Amino acid sequence: MTRREYTARVLICLRRVTRQEREAIQAEIDGHMEDHICALLGLGYPPELAEERTLALMGDPAEVGQELNRQYPFRWLAVKWGAIVLMLALALLVARPAWTWAGVVSDNLWNRFAPTHQLDLRELSLEGYVDGKYVRIASDVAEVDLRQTDGGVTMRVYQAGLEVPLAPKTEAWVSVCLYSENPFGETPQIYGDVIDMTGPLGREVTCTFFSGVKRSFTVRGQVRRGEELRFTYEQYGHRFDFSVPLPWGEALS
Repeated sequence: MTRREYTARVLICLRRVTRQEREAIQAEIDGHMEDHICALLGLGYPPELAEERTLALMGDPAEVGQELNRQYPFRWLAVKWGAIVLMLALALLVARPAWTWAGVVSDNLWNRFAPTHQLDLRELSLEGYVDGKYVRIASDVAEVDLRQTDGGVTMRVYQAGLEVPLAPKTEAWVSVCLYSENPFGETPQIYGDVIDMTGPLGREVTCTFFSGVKRSFTVRGQVRRGEELRFTYEQYGHRFDFSVPLPWGEALS
């Protein structure tokens, strides 16, 4: 399946959108795939494998299309034009280009419903291929769903991983994203210097951005076997505290 075929299969599921909305969604999907392919090419992937991995990461096109279609229920048709007028008025008020609003809405929807389309811990590597093998930053990754909302902004922890699960001490990695409860609401970008670690070994935290995504990121901290990763994020009047269980699994036995 090519990128064009993938996008076509997603768009065929969208039954309640206008032509302009369909074009905007198509541009968003194409741009997201292009960003991810470029990131993989930068890690040394050949073009064919970069496209193949990107399409696999995007997920089943029918499921993606159905999820996007749910964002446009029948009641949406009754208020669509009012929302469009409101968005245009706001855009004129703050003098922002249309693509800025599209990016805000896209980030809010992806991070709320399918954050791995923005950043997937299973697809991150600092070394690329070593001795013919793809080296991921976390060898064991588990799906979690921890959410805290403050002032209309939600922080979501959706993945947790361990670099070396059997080691007495190892690096823990956590995938985190932000979204606004209002799909059209602005969500603050992430800055790693405001993240604070707690716990016996939480002395240093690294906040890593990937592929230019400013509302999805990874937190890294050293932990002992059996511990959780604890961190606090406070910025722009929002505060979130998380204690994230890690996938120790058989490493504890």
